[in-house]
Amino acid sequence: MSEEFVYRNENTGDIARYPYRNARLEMLPNWVTLQDPEAAAAVEPEPPHAPPAPETPAAPPTPPVVEPVDLKAPDGPGAGGDGSGPNAPERPARSASKADWVAYARTRAQDSDEEAAVDGLTKEQLIEQYGGDS
Repeated sequence: MSEEFVYRNENTGDIARYPYRNARLEMLPNWVTLQDPEAAAAVEPEPPHAPPAPETPAAPPTPPVVEPVDLKAPDGPGAGGDGSGPNAPERPARSASKADWVAYARTRAQDSDEEAAVDGLTKEQLIEQYGGDS
C-alpha cells in the first residue's frame, strides 16, 4: 500500500498525489479523496471468513397419509341396506302422489321380492308400511 493521498477532480478528471493531506483540495467540493492512508490504517482488517458450510439437500416432502375407504362398508349405524344411509331419499309427505311413495318404498325394500310387491300396494298401505309416523 502506498503512503500517499490521492485526489481526483470530478469536473476535469485530473488526479493529484501528495505525500501528505492537502487541506485545500479536501475543502473544495469538486475534489474527491480516492486514497487516504490514514483512513485505511484506522479501519481494522476484516478477519478471514470460514468457508461456507456445504448445503445439505432438503429431505423430500412426506406425502400425506390417505386412509383407504371401503366403498362397500356401511356408513355408520343403521346404514346397511335399510335405506337410512346418507344417500337415502327423503320420505315423501303423506299428501305426495302414489308414484312418489312407490319410488320411496322401492329404495327401502329389503329384497327383490318385497320390491316387486310394492306395485300391488295402495298408497295407504305404502304409507303404513314404509312411512309410519317416525
